[in-house]
Amino acid sequence: MTTDTSPFDAFFAAFEHFEWDKTKRATNIEKHGIDFIDILSALDRPMLRKRSDRNDGMRYLIIGDAHGHEIAVAYKEIGTSCRIISARRASKAERAAYHAHFAQSDE
Repeated sequence: MTTDTSPFDAFFAAFEHFEWDKTKRATNIEKHGIDFIDILSALDRPMLRKRSDRNDGMRYLIIGDAHGHEIAVAYKEIGTSCRIISARRASKAERAAYHAHFAQSDE
């Protein structure tokens, strides 16, 4: 597996709808302890985003804050909808990038 080292860009979502696979949601809760419903607040704030394409097509990885915890969310855009694929706690490097970007924005 290769690691994508491309930089994140600032992003503010304007999604009208959110959707996900019910089975994938349950698996994500079991594996990462994060419910997709609990991360929706993070998708309504400024965040970082980069492309993270896979075999199933174009998708994105965002780093945001949900209830005081930095999270990484993989999703696909389908028109004005956001289809959440997975959510996990952001890695140390992702958290650092998030804080570095938004600390610079406050100056």
